[in-house]
Amino acid sequence: MALAVTVEVPLLLIFFSFMLTASVYTNLIIYRTCYVTLGYNKSLCALLGNVDTNETEKLEKLVEPEAATISMVGSTIGSVYTVILCLFIGPWSDRFGRKPVLILNLIGATMSHVGIAIFSYFQNISPWYTIVCSLPFMVTGGAASFITVSLAYITDISNEENRGIRMAIFEAVIGCGFLLGTISSSYLYYATNYVCVFIIAAALCALGLVYTLFIPEPLQNRETEGQVKGFFQVSNVVDMVRTTIKKRQNFNRGIILLTITILTLHIFFVMGDGSLFFPLFERKIRSATSVVGIIGTLGGTYLLHQLLHINEAVLLLLGCFTVTAAALLQGLGNKDWYIYTAGSIRGLSGFISPMARSLVSKLVPEDEIGKVFAMIIASENTLSLASSPLYTALYNATINTDPGLFNYVTASGYLFNIILTIIIIVIQKRKTPSYDTLNNEETNEDDDVTQAIN
Repeated sequence: MALAVTVEVPLLLIFFSFMLTASVYTNLIIYRTCYVTLGYNKSLCALLGNVDTNETEKLEKLVEPEAATISMVGSTIGSVYTVILCLFIGPWSDRFGRKPVLILNLIGATMSHVGIAIFSYFQNISPWYTIVCSLPFMVTGGAASFITVSLAYITDISNEENRGIRMAIFEAVIGCGFLLGTISSSYLYYATNYVCVFIIAAALCALGLVYTLFIPEPLQNRETEGQVKGFFQVSNVVDMVRTTIKKRQNFNRGIILLTITILTLHIFFVMGDGSLFFPLFERKIRSATSVVGIIGTLGGTYLLHQLLHINEAVLLLLGCFTVTAAALLQGLGNKDWYIYTAGSIRGLSGFISPMARSLVSKLVPEDEIGKVFAMIIASENTLSLASSPLYTALYNATINTDPGLFNYVTASGYLFNIILTIIIIVIQKRKTPSYDTLNNEETNEDDDVTQAIN
């Protein structure tokens, strides 16, 4: 069962649906804002994003601020709420099972896509109602909860030997979903219309839901009573924090906290750097970079970790080195080959997330993994909310002096991650030979990181 295809299928389908509708959803909000909210000519509004003329450029400048406000309000509410909900869902899934969360999440995603399809069909509804359409997916946990529980599921069904490759497959599946959705989105929209795009996205989520109904529940000794009462309990969040930071033998607490820091900073820089890097280049370059990342993650993990048995921390260090080098190349680059080389080097940066998650999962017992992953995802999503605005502000402030300065910020951040990873390796050298992954009871042993490296 360890290598069986389980949660990867709904994971691929739901992220495919996200990216299939992402740009179409943005265009729909701009279109509706133009003629419903601001009252401009409907035929002229239909040209926005499709035809570039002096008239449409002027109209875009008038419409985009209002449309951006609607999108920002919706995304902010959704992000904050789902992060808070994730704090409860992770501990709950440790007690009552993984499948109920995944099923509810996919039901919510399906309903939200259907809701936006209905919104698209009726031509004169205010774009503010798109926020209402997003509520089903939001209240059932959103992407944060789906990722958290999916990671816990993979940990439950895998063992120490193949967990690294399973985590790499997890990341690659998300990458494939993003890639397929991004490539096909515009083609599907121009071949059909708004309604068809969202109906197809809903069908993808529904297909993922049907598949999930037939995969096994990995937790065999789960609780069955008090499922509703046991959800919104502050004690769940308190227990999650205590579980994450509690003392563990062999300095495992230090490794867990350092790894969470590395992962959180990694997502912050990926989101911030990506918000500037990808819009600067054509779709072909973006797609090629994604393909290189997927191949590098899967191929590198299988060869170096699965076959050669190289430690997760060492591969984590390699991943941070490659991102640092790529960011420096982008910052120094004044020719195209710098960018292409940087994109190629980034292929090995895919090690960072799966190796970090695999490392953490080996230090935490089954009944705690949902809590720890919930803490990780919540930390990642909370900090990532600020990444794009901060990077954009930096870029706008330096666009006339050094527009590539943000690359040096990214390189500096990953240099800090390199230092943290080296500390992890040093701690591991101080540990006893075995991982002691199942023995995570509280001990009186001093677990302070600074003592570990003295």
